[in-house]
Amino acid sequence: MALSIGLDSAVKALRAHQVVVDTAAHNIANANTPGFSRQRVLLRPIGISGSNYFGRDALIGRVGFGVDAHDVNRVRDVFLDFQARQTLGSKAQWDTHAKALGKTEVAFAEPSDSGISEMLGQFWSAWHDVVNDPESSAARTTIVNAATTLSGRIRTAAQGLVVERADLDRQVAGTAERINSAAGEIAGLNFQIKQVELSGDVANDLRDRRDLLLDDLSKIAQISYAEQADKTVTVYLGSHELVQSNQARTVAAIPDLANPGMRKLIFEIDSEDVTTTSGELRALLDARDVDIPGMRTKLDQLASGLINATNALHSTGFGLDGSTGLAFFTGVGAVDMDVNAVVAAAPQKVAAASGAGLPGDGSNALRIADLQSSLAMAAGTQTFDQYYANMVSVFGADVKRSEGQAESSGLLVDHIESLRESVKGVNIDEEVTNLNQAQKAYQAAARVISVIDEMLDTLINRTAV
Repeated sequence: MALSIGLDSAVKALRAHQVVVDTAAHNIANANTPGFSRQRVLLRPIGISGSNYFGRDALIGRVGFGVDAHDVNRVRDVFLDFQARQTLGSKAQWDTHAKALGKTEVAFAEPSDSGISEMLGQFWSAWHDVVNDPESSAARTTIVNAATTLSGRIRTAAQGLVVERADLDRQVAGTAERINSAAGEIAGLNFQIKQVELSGDVANDLRDRRDLLLDDLSKIAQISYAEQADKTVTVYLGSHELVQSNQARTVAAIPDLANPGMRKLIFEIDSEDVTTTSGELRALLDARDVDIPGMRTKLDQLASGLINATNALHSTGFGLDGSTGLAFFTGVGAVDMDVNAVVAAAPQKVAAASGAGLPGDGSNALRIADLQSSLAMAAGTQTFDQYYANMVSVFGADVKRSEGQAESSGLLVDHIESLRESVKGVNIDEEVTNLNQAQKAYQAAARVISVIDEMLDTLINRTAV
C-alpha cells in the first residue's frame, strides 16, 4: 500500500506542475494582450484530510499525499483598479475638453494676419484714410473693402462656432452607442462568469475582459460598480443603474427641448436624463453648452456693438452725392453682419461729411474712426479692441488650463497604471523562471514514478527468487 501512495503522490505532482507549466505558457502568450492579468497557480499540500487512506506507518506515522493545483488565481489589486478608473475618467475629461476648445480656438486664427484683431486694425485705419482725404474714391473703396473683410471674418468665426457645436453634439449622441455596446458586453460577461464560477471553475480571462470594459466606461462617463455574491457586477452610470446581472439598460440620444438644436442622453427604460461629473461626456457637454455658447455670445456682443455704434454715426452723416440716413452695416449679430449693399455698391455714399455739400469734410468719418478709442464695450469699461483681445485671451487661458489639467491627470494616470501593471502585468523573466521550476519539479515527479516502478519490479519479480 505504501508504494501505491507514493505513486499516487507522484502522479498528482505531475498533474499539478503541468498546470503550472500551462499557466506560465498562457501568461507568456498574453504578455502584450490589453487588460490581461497574470495568473498564478495555488499549489496546496494534500494532508491526511485530503485522502481516504487512513493507514498509519508504525515508524513514521501518517504522511502527506502529494500536491494539488487548487486554484489558478488572477494577480490583481482591486483598490488600484478603483483608483485607475477615477483618474482615467478625469484624464479623458480634460483631454476631450482641451481638444474641443483647441478646435474652437482655430476659428479665430489668433494671432495671425487673417485674425479679427488684424481686421479691426485695418478697419480703423481705413476710416482715418477717409478722414485724411474725404474726396478720394480709393480711400472710400478701401473702407468698404476693409469693412467687408472684417464682417466676413466675424461671420466666418461665428459659423465656425456653429459647426464646432454641431460636431460636439454628434459626439454626444455617439457616446450613447459606445455606452450601450460596453454595457451589453458586460451583461453578457456577467452571465458567462456566473455560469463558469458557480460550477466550480474560474473565469479569469472573462473577468479580465469585464475589467477592461469597466476601464473603457470610466473614460466615457462617471461610473460606480460592485461585485455581487453570484459573481456578477452591478454598474451604475451616474446614479442610475446601467447593468444588473445579465441585463443592460440602453441609453438613447433625443432632442433636448431645453437646448434647441441639441440632443441629450436618456435611459430608455424610464426616460431619466444621463448625468455625469467626469469623463468624455462631461467634457463634450461643457464645451457644447457652456464654452462655445459663451464665446458666441461675446462675439455677438462685439459685432452688435460695432454695428450699432457705426450705424448711429454713419446715418447722421452725408456722402459725396448728398445721401444721408444710411446704415453702414446690416445685421444684428456676428452671424449676419455685413456692409450695407447700397454703400458697398456706391462708395461715394460713405457718410464722411457732417453736412450736405461739404465734399472735403471728413468730420463724421473722424467721429467713426474715434470709436476705436471709445469705451463702448463691457458696460463702458473697454474699447472694441480691448474687448476682443480680452475675449480671446480668456478663451486661450481656458484652453491652456484644460491642457494643463490633462497633462497633470495624465501623469497621475501613468503613475497609477505603472503600479497597476507592476501587480497584474506579465514579467517574461519571472514567467520563464516559474516555467523552469515547474519543469524541474515535473521531471523529479517523473523520476519518482520511475523509482517506484523499479521498486515494484523488485517486489513482484525478484522477491523470493
